[in-house]
Amino acid sequence: MKKSLLATLVASLGLVVAGSVFAQAPAKMLPLAAEAVVLTATVDSVDVKKRIVVLKDANGNLAQMNVSKQINDLDKVKKGDLFVVEHAQAIAVGLVAAPKDAKPGVSGVRAVVISGKGSAKPFEETTDTVYATVKISTIDAKTRVVTFTLPSGEKQRVKVDQSVLGLEKFKAGDDVLVEFVDDTAIGFVTPKK
Repeated sequence: MKKSLLATLVASLGLVVAGSVFAQAPAKMLPLAAEAVVLTATVDSVDVKKRIVVLKDANGNLAQMNVSKQINDLDKVKKGDLFVVEHAQAIAVGLVAAPKDAKPGVSGVRAVVISGKGSAKPFEETTDTVYATVKISTIDAKTRVVTFTLPSGEKQRVKVDQSVLGLEKFKAGDDVLVEFVDDTAIGFVTPKK
C-alpha cells in the first residue's frame, strides 16, 4: 500500500456523514459484478485533542489523517490498532426491460450511513445506491458478457453471473434497469494477538 493511495483514499472519504435521499427501488435486482478492495494500516500515534491519527502502512510509510468531530470514541483508538478501509462497488440489473416511457438516466439515489456509536472502536459505513435506466450496447448470452451505455455515454462491461436467468431474452438496444452500489466501511479494530 502506498502512502499517497492511503492518504488520497482517506482524504476523499473525509469521514463525514453523507446526506440521504430516498428512492423507491425498481424491480428485483440480481448482482452481475462486484469488486471489493481492502486497505489496512497500523495506528502509529493518536492525538485525541487535535483529532489527528498517524497511520503506518506495511512499507513503513506514514500518513496523517484528520478525523472529523462526527466520529465518536476517538479516545478508544490506540497505537497498534488497525485502520481498515473496505470499499466495494457492485452493479445489478433488473430482469425486466425498463418501462417504455423510461428516459435514460438516474431515477433515484439512496444513501445510508451507519455509525458505530458506543462500539469498541469508531467505524462508519456509507452505502450509496443509484438506480438508473441504461441501454444494452452489446450482449453475448454464450459468454454472458454485457456492455451497457450509461447516460453519460460511458460504457460499462460486466460478466453476468450464472444465477441471473433469462439473459437470452435481452438484445442490444434494449433499455434495462440497473442498480449501482458503492459501499465504504471505514474504522479501527484491535489486532488479534
